Amino acid sequence: MKKNILLVIAVFSYTASITAQTEATNPITKYRRSSLYTLMIDDQSRPYANVIRASFEKGPIPEKFNDHNLGSRVIPTTNAKDESGNITAFLENNHVARDVVAKWFNRSARGGFNMDLIKSRGSYDAAALDIAKAKASQRGLDAVADAGEELIKNTFVLVNDYNYVSKEEVAKKVNGWLDKIGSVASSAGISGVADTATLTAGAVSVAGKGYVVKTNAYLYRLVWNEEVAAIFYNDYWADDKTITAEKKKAFEDSNIFKFELIGSDTSWADVQSTVFTKKTEEELIEKATIKAIDAVIVKLQKNHDEFKTKTPLYSGEPITAKIGLKEGLTEKSKFDVLEQRQDKNGKTEYVVVGSLKVDDSQPIWDNRYGADEENPNSATDRTFFKKTSGGTFYSGMLIVQKKGK
Repeated sequence: MKKNILLVIAVFSYTASITAQTEATNPITKYRRSSLYTLMIDDQSRPYANVIRASFEKGPIPEKFNDHNLGSRVIPTTNAKDESGNITAFLENNHVARDVVAKWFNRSARGGFNMDLIKSRGSYDAAALDIAKAKASQRGLDAVADAGEELIKNTFVLVNDYNYVSKEEVAKKVNGWLDKIGSVASSAGISGVADTATLTAGAVSVAGKGYVVKTNAYLYRLVWNEEVAAIFYNDYWADDKTITAEKKKAFEDSNIFKFELIGSDTSWADVQSTVFTKKTEEELIEKATIKAIDAVIVKLQKNHDEFKTKTPLYSGEPITAKIGLKEGLTEKSKFDVLEQRQDKNGKTEYVVVGSLKVDDSQPIWDNRYGADEENPNSATDRTFFKKTSGGTFYSGMLIVQKKGK
């Protein structure tokens, strides 16, 4: 009996030792994503307006973001060349920033808040986010401030204004001259049109099929700073057990929550059809709508560092990650490798510990929407990288694309 007990203790100790070593070299791989709320400008006068709207509304939020969508996702158009004024007015008049904050804190019908969503998205310990206890110590307040800085502050609103151009219309504009299709498409912002010097007469109909989608996208960020957080926790915060009519009304009448316009950008998405396709025009438009969102997010991330997403390494040897053409990767793409650590106050920080570049000896993973149909024989499900500096990399380390790359 005694030998059995000693054996169990030995096995337990060995297992605990291995677990501790694993955790020391491979920390928690769950990382804190930015959150995204996507909307679109709705213009019923445009062709296939209902198809566009339905495709947008059922399209997935990119997996590198937390889904922070609210019920309303459509903004009526003003037909202005620049819709930023219309969007800003819509966000303010409909108190969208306040509702985004309410979602972060799981506001109930009674008006009470809780920290469940923040705890879940940030992998925080529940005790560290007890607001009542947090107010009693500086360390507690630091933990709550960390949550706001890491999660709430990185809440973005992306509004897309779509325009559709058929490739057939582009071909007609050059009166069928094969040597001009490529240059006209290029000047119109259309990518993926083959070198027309090699096209045959039969290929004109192929190049003329399908749709090109242009989207003007406007990116906003929730303003969440120390001043806003202090007012929220002191004047509005209460759970369902302590909520009062006065605090409930104070939050509902509040006007301190706002968005700031980060920037705007334009991108094109190309859906190529062939003479053999069985896709309807509606199905092509659906694919183009979703591809356009991915394309413009890539451009916005290249121009705005605060919007860049982190990606965990899928493996350390070989070095791979589950990102690809959808995220705009090319053979020239370079990344910093980050390690998630805690400072002396327990706040999260990301330290650069090395760098990578895309391994040009391997194909870049085509993970764009519909790629499984367009490339049914592809066996690649990740992108391979080469180390350019740093020590040992392992699964769960985070990578972020370098500025301008």
